[in-house]
Amino acid sequence: MINMDFIKLQLKRISFIYEKRTLLIILVVLLFSLILFGLSLGFGETKFSLFTVYKALFQDLTDFSSLIIRRFRLPRTLAAFLVGASLALAGSIIQSIVKNPLASPDLIGISSGGLFGTLLFLSIFTDPYANSLTVSIAYMPIFSFLGAVAATILVYFFAYKKGVTPFRLILIGIAISGAFTAINNLLIISGPLILKLEANSWLTGTVYGTTIEEVKILALWLLTFIIISIIFIRDLNVMNLDDKVVISLGSLIERKRLLLLLLSTAIASGAVAIGGAIGFIGLLAPHICRKLVNNSFGNIMPLTLLVGGMMVVTADLIGRTIFYPIEVPSGVFTSLIGAPFFMYLLWKSK
Repeated sequence: MINMDFIKLQLKRISFIYEKRTLLIILVVLLFSLILFGLSLGFGETKFSLFTVYKALFQDLTDFSSLIIRRFRLPRTLAAFLVGASLALAGSIIQSIVKNPLASPDLIGISSGGLFGTLLFLSIFTDPYANSLTVSIAYMPIFSFLGAVAATILVYFFAYKKGVTPFRLILIGIAISGAFTAINNLLIISGPLILKLEANSWLTGTVYGTTIEEVKILALWLLTFIIISIIFIRDLNVMNLDDKVVISLGSLIERKRLLLLLLSTAIASGAVAIGGAIGFIGLLAPHICRKLVNNSFGNIMPLTLLVGGMMVVTADLIGRTIFYPIEVPSGVFTSLIGAPFFMYLLWKSK
C-alpha cells in the first residue's frame, strides 16, 4: 500500500511503515556500502580496479588477482562489515533500553565480558606446543556469548535496586568493564604464547587473519539475532518512552529490559569473538543514523547495520594501507574518532 509520503511493507503479521525519504536514505547508504566494499577489495599492497574486483568475485578465475581478492581480502572485508554491523545494532538496542546516548557495548562491560569468554576459550583449547586449537573455532562465539552474559548479569545485579535506572546501569557497567579488562590482561599474561603475540592487536580490535569459516559463523550468528530483533521492534520503540509511560501501557518493563539487554549482549559477543574489542562503533553509528532518520527502530535498524559495517570497513582499509607495511588495528581509528565524540556527549549532557 503506497501513500503520498509513506510506504507500508507487510509480511503476514509483521508490517513496517517507512517514509519515502527514509527508504531513499537507506538505498543511498547501501550504494555507498557497495562502493566502499569494492574499494576495500581493490586497495592494498597490490591495487586492482573495480572491474577486476567484479570479475574476481563473479567469474570463475584462477589468476593472481582472483587469489588475492577472494582468498585474502574478501574474508577480511566481510568480517569487518559484519563486526561493525553487529556492534552498531547492539549499541542501538542498548541506547533504546537505557534512554542514554552514552551507552554502548564497550562502555557498559558487554565487550569486555565477551572478550573474557574468547580469551578463556583460547587459553583452554590451545595446544601450547603446536600453538593451534584443539577444538573447532565454531565454539568460540559461544564462549564469547557466555562471557558477555556473565558481565551483563553482574551489571544488572549490582544496578538493581527496586528496579534498574538507566543512569545506575551505565555507572555499574563502566565499573564491571574495568574489572573484566583487568582479568583479560591476566589471562593474556598467563596464557599460551600465541595469545601473548596477538594480545595488543586483539585488545585494540582487528579483523586481521580472519578466515572464511569465521565469516560464515559470524554471518549466521548475526542473521539469527537480526530476525529476533525484528520481532522485538515494537518493544524497542516503546522503550524509548519514559518508564512511567511504558508501565502505564502495560509493559513489564524490567523483564523486557533484561531480555533486550541479553539480546544486545548476544549480538555484540559474536563481533567481539571475531574482531576483538573494537570500540565506539556502538556509540557512534546509532547517533549518525538518528541524525538521518526518525527514532523509530524499524527505520534505524537497517541503517545502523549499514553505517556500522561501513565504519569498520573504512577503519580496516585505512589501517592496512595508509601506514603500509605497518598494519594499524581498526580499533585505533575508531577510538580516535569515538573518544572525542564521547567527551562531546558528556559535555553536552552536562
